Amino acid sequence: MDHLSFRSMYWNYFEQLEDDFFSCTPYCEIDVDNDRSYSIKYLQLLLSICSEIDTICKVFCKEIDEKFDVNTCGIKEYMDILPKKYPTFSEEEISLKGIQYRTIQPWKSIEKGYWWVAYNKVKHHRDSIENGKMNYKLANQKNVAASLAALYVLIEYWAAFHFANNPQETQNHEMPIFRSARMNVRKWNFCESFMGQPPWFNTKRFLAYLMAASDKPVQCS
Repeated sequence: MDHLSFRSMYWNYFEQLEDDFFSCTPYCEIDVDNDRSYSIKYLQLLLSICSEIDTICKVFCKEIDEKFDVNTCGIKEYMDILPKKYPTFSEEEISLKGIQYRTIQPWKSIEKGYWWVAYNKVKHHRDSIENGKMNYKLANQKNVAASLAALYVLIEYWAAFHFANNPQETQNHEMPIFRSARMNVRKWNFCESFMGQPPWFNTKRFLAYLMAASDKPVQCS
């Protein structure tokens, strides 16, 4: 897949979902005090974001392991594949640019359920009552923020799988295209520039980052 196809099929949709989430801030500020604020818009976003996560996980895991069965897989199977391939994956932290908000570690929190469980309850049992509350209220700001952060981590690793996979290549010029203007993968300081040149992604530094967390050398593909 070339970077234009990747942008058309996946990155543009991510940016639309991101825009939709942040467009809610004039009505509901992104703040820990609003964690449980719920709305129809958040419900729509939670369903759309997690559906996209499911779609990308299927394709990504199949690319990593050609024997991966996309017809019987679920979140457990994705988490059996992705952290094994990328030891840093579950540890990644997301911060929101220009907003005083907690750091989100979305793929670490999934070990306890959290936003993915909320997604399934909203998707399949929206009208059920648990602990005195309707499940549709789980479509709240906290769960949408966490799922969007999870999608961003996922799509960055998937982009790296395609475009930052040459250990001899220092200056990769596709990866800087796939950077959020609103979210930051805190440990990913691999974009560099020099003397006014357009930024590039330092593939060698990225692969060294992966290898530092692994018992054996890691390549993206």
